[in-house]
Amino acid sequence: MTARTPLEQRCLQLASLSDLEAVQEKILSEFADLCGAQSGALWVSGERTGLRLRAFRGLIERRGLPETVDPSLVQLLPWRAGTSLLVPLIGGGEVLGLVQLADPLSGSFGDDVLQPSQLLAQFAAASVRAATRIVSLQRQGLRDRETSAYTLSYFTDYATKEIYKARRYGRSFSLLTFSLDNLPQIRGRLGATAARAAQKATLRVISTIIRDSDVVARATDQEFHILLPETDYFGGLMFLRRALATVREDPDCKALEVKLPFGLTGGAATFPRDGDDFDELLLRCRARMEERRKSLHVALKLDGLPFWDEVDLLLGNSRSPRLPEAPGEPSRRGRVADVLYEELQTEIARELTREPSTRGLLYVGSPEVRSDLPIVMGLDDGPTDLGATVYVLGRRTDIADHPVVTPVFLEGDERLNRHEFLLWLGDGSAYGLLQRRGRGVTWGFHTSDVTLVEGLVSQLQHEYDLQPW
Repeated sequence: MTARTPLEQRCLQLASLSDLEAVQEKILSEFADLCGAQSGALWVSGERTGLRLRAFRGLIERRGLPETVDPSLVQLLPWRAGTSLLVPLIGGGEVLGLVQLADPLSGSFGDDVLQPSQLLAQFAAASVRAATRIVSLQRQGLRDRETSAYTLSYFTDYATKEIYKARRYGRSFSLLTFSLDNLPQIRGRLGATAARAAQKATLRVISTIIRDSDVVARATDQEFHILLPETDYFGGLMFLRRALATVREDPDCKALEVKLPFGLTGGAATFPRDGDDFDELLLRCRARMEERRKSLHVALKLDGLPFWDEVDLLLGNSRSPRLPEAPGEPSRRGRVADVLYEELQTEIARELTREPSTRGLLYVGSPEVRSDLPIVMGLDDGPTDLGATVYVLGRRTDIADHPVVTPVFLEGDERLNRHEFLLWLGDGSAYGLLQRRGRGVTWGFHTSDVTLVEGLVSQLQHEYDLQPW
């Protein structure tokens, strides 16, 4: 009876906790003490992406731990794998978590720890389930009555905890801010009911694409925030693009926007690259929203215009009206060097090879998909786990496939015979080059306007049925 007391106390201590973060930390601590492990990691369910890494300790290398674990691959009883001990947390026949223990003080995990760890796992699973339910109930009581979004007080508390976790475990998260810029005009011209309908429709649509762990909060009538845990800047940017596109294509939103456009604008910022606290991230979001409002994409009303119509409008010709030239305008049109297109491909290939973890989307359009294109040659020996996705579009010639580059064969599209383009949308940078070669002169348009490049990329993806995200 005496020998069981420490294990019983561990189980009771777990059962007494209600805060999910505290439960997760306690689970890992108790398992490490019980099994004499110097290191450990814990994955817990709660999202649509399986079990996600929630805690780790000791000598274990963070880079060697997967972010997610497929619960279908988890055995239902504790097992040893090499020098590690893995213990599943099972509740109601469902895998709720997985504990990995390593670096045992005794040199190995003996059979004597298997049964105690299995018993502790039962209590750990029950504690995770109970704490998760409490979080769910707390969230239900902290929603805005008008829109069902969370209150700002809950959101700031959640963000504070996320900052703490991100600092402790070396993670990223993204903050997104959206504004319905035209809401005052909608309220003034169409009434308060129409304004509420615009708010609710926008939040309803965006709520369909978020994960379980993402939090949406209403800040003001016009503005709301979204926090995306464990999401880098490129992931935040892709979510932003998806959110804007989803609202734009929603039937209810379309019907409301016929009367008066919402003017939905968004901006993203990521911890820690854009700021070390909530206020800094929010300021960065709003600055990027303002950049979007001032974009040439907005000034020229390009939203929804087909890709090649955008190309023609942006390229223009020597007789076209001049583009806006406000201070700091990142877009230019005119003659470009004949070698610019090739040199840019070479430089981008060099950068992607130098920093293979850089995430982004690159589209290179050419009359022909050839093996001697600089981007293809530059990535011939590049790492196969490149973080960026590279597409080359044009007629098929001497290349069928490539370990890194994805060829997109477009036969009979005469527009590609006359044009070349390069579009890069990456982690913190964007660039676009459109050009048309003529007799003795190459006429081009190039820009680092993120919103404009996003628009071109979206319409290119739509034009040729390319994967959008």
